[in-house]
Amino acid sequence: MQAAALSKNNTAAPRFSLRSSELPIGVVAEQLGLTLRAIRHYEEMGLIACGRGPKNVRTLGQSARARLAAIADLKSLGLPISEIVDLLGEDGACPDRLKTRLRAQLEALDARRTAIAGYLSGL
Repeated sequence: MQAAALSKNNTAAPRFSLRSSELPIGVVAEQLGLTLRAIRHYEEMGLIACGRGPKNVRTLGQSARARLAAIADLKSLGLPISEIVDLLGEDGACPDRLKTRLRAQLEALDARRTAIAGYLSGL
């Protein structure tokens, strides 16, 4: 087995390099708490565009990572992926529609909280 070449500061040099803004899919998945399968699915749906690195590894640039983070955030807020597709659009977020949808989500949660509190007070 070959040892990695050492740079001048005695650290192992990478065997390959990506453009500085590109990260491998595994690193991005770990950072965002997503599965590789989910990221590949979002790519297949056309929500994000992945590049390719050495050995055909999917890579994500800064804009794809930001979009993926927005998708993850919206999913964690309870929005289904079908709505997220519509709200984000192809060219980025539709802020007015997104704000309207999130306000409606918040109103529904407030109503649910009120109903739960009322039920609890009757126990």
